[in-house]
Amino acid sequence: MAYMDTMTGLGNRTAFLEENKSNAIFPGMISYIMMDANNLKTINDTLGHNKGDELIITIAKCMRKAVGHNGQCYRIGGDEFVIILKNKTVAETEEIINKVRCEIEFADKQSDITISVAIGYVWTDTEQKNLEDLMQHADDEMYKDKKKTKENKSKENTHSI
Repeated sequence: MAYMDTMTGLGNRTAFLEENKSNAIFPGMISYIMMDANNLKTINDTLGHNKGDELIITIAKCMRKAVGHNGQCYRIGGDEFVIILKNKTVAETEEIINKVRCEIEFADKQSDITISVAIGYVWTDTEQKNLEDLMQHADDEMYKDKKKTKENKSKENTHSI
């Protein structure tokens, strides 16, 4: 229980940090996929925390379904998630990201709340891995995705007269 997020059943921050200790010297390819739920605060504020919890739980289910036995899934913060893939190529990493996006889109269509995530990733095959730099790069990519999503939503809501 000390390594499991009780709400989602994913590994928790402690499990993630433990896993990372061995990743610094992992000899093969490794990918970090960072994910962040979009609009959790808005959902909590307007629809209540039960709906916010539903968003988090749904994202976790989508991650598990998309990743399967190909990697490890973690909830490392309120609405922050990480997937770690080992010995997967860039193409395999991107394929898993596409599966996650498809699962999220499918869940969104089935739900009365908006299910949406920002995703960023980093891949490396270097022998010596600077995990802090890798995580920062994946986080930066995720925030670029979040910004792009907000800009696209803003354009959708702008109408010409």
